[in-house]
Amino acid sequence: MTVPWPALTPPPVRRVVLDNGLTLLLESDPGAHTVAAGYFVASGARDEAAARMGVSHFLEHLMFKGSERLGADELNERLDSLGGQVNAYTGEESTAYYASGLPEEVEAVLEHLTELMRPALRPNEIETERGVILEEIAMYDEDPGTRLWEALGRAYWGEHGLGHRILGTPETVRGLNRDALAAHLASHYGAPQVTLVVTGAFDDAEVEAWARRELSGWPNPGPRPPAPAPTPPRPCTLRLRDDHLTRAQGALLIPGPSAHSPLREAATVLAELLGGGSGALYWALMDPGLADSASFGQAAYRDVGSYWGGFSCDPERTEEVLGTFQAELRGVAGLVTEAAVRRAARKVVVSGLLRASTPQGRLFSLGSGYVQTGELRHPAELAERYARVGPADVLEVLRRYPLEQACTALLGPGPNFDPGSGPGPG
Repeated sequence: MTVPWPALTPPPVRRVVLDNGLTLLLESDPGAHTVAAGYFVASGARDEAAARMGVSHFLEHLMFKGSERLGADELNERLDSLGGQVNAYTGEESTAYYASGLPEEVEAVLEHLTELMRPALRPNEIETERGVILEEIAMYDEDPGTRLWEALGRAYWGEHGLGHRILGTPETVRGLNRDALAAHLASHYGAPQVTLVVTGAFDDAEVEAWARRELSGWPNPGPRPPAPAPTPPRPCTLRLRDDHLTRAQGALLIPGPSAHSPLREAATVLAELLGGGSGALYWALMDPGLADSASFGQAAYRDVGSYWGGFSCDPERTEEVLGTFQAELRGVAGLVTEAAVRRAARKVVVSGLLRASTPQGRLFSLGSGYVQTGELRHPAELAERYARVGPADVLEVLRRYPLEQACTALLGPGPNFDPGSGPGPG
């Protein structure tokens, strides 16, 4: 029996651009029980100069340290009083600040979140957060998985900003003074780079009126030159030895479609076929006990994309696991049947619908998608796109982006992880 695709009605989203260039995305749902709001800034780690690596993440911390009008304690007390989740994140291409609360407190959510976006950048707070971030870097430097992926990212992306560490390095974080932080805030947080997204139960006319009144003074420093596109990476192999470890880890990066590619949905289906909960890598590596983890997915950026894969296993089995992993990548075309593609596409759609089933979940999918592509991608539209993906589309992805073109990194104990000690791609 064929299970029908879900029948969905696209939620109404109003897009409003203020005179200063700041964008509003308003998606009102009278049946929701909460309201969520978030500022999505079209700037992240890839937009930083190498000497200022980590500045976006540093600013994210400082936003919670108070404005000229409110100190850190009072601002955070007001945010906490909303009752919902208040947080932020920094990525490669965007930074976001978000809060949620009850529908009757929508104006308070907007006011407190907006106060957060006007940091005072007090020197004492800068020094306090510098210490916090240096401790955070030290913590991640002790994590084998983080070390592996950062080494692979540097080898794969080279000097391009997509290879930057989001937290920065100890050297770059120590070198960020108030002038550098304030300059980055002024140049990268201008109104045209900012999108305010509001989802859930609210009156969109009232929110628009509030935004026109309260956000019209947001500065517009003028256009910012786009970050350069990366040079296409070449296959490579890294072997990193750490005799303190008892497990081995592997990671792979492979070129893939960008966020604007018409093949993006087909590429996501391909990743599901390989790395999903019942994907080929699970049955080849985890089910027989060769590896304790095996994953594969897709990362799409505004001008380039990549597939990523990873595994962990007993060090003695590293070459066997890597060889099996590579064999599954080479043989994936044999999995591309009509039934398998439809099954994988449905899993992607259901997963996306579950994420978007709450105002806060919808906030992230709407805001991050718009900042990355400039498109309003409704869950209903995405479901339709995935419903149209067929075996020919997935095979076209494989033709354009062969999975054999990998950059691979291995980390583990013993001489097998010395550079040049064993077989591998590249």
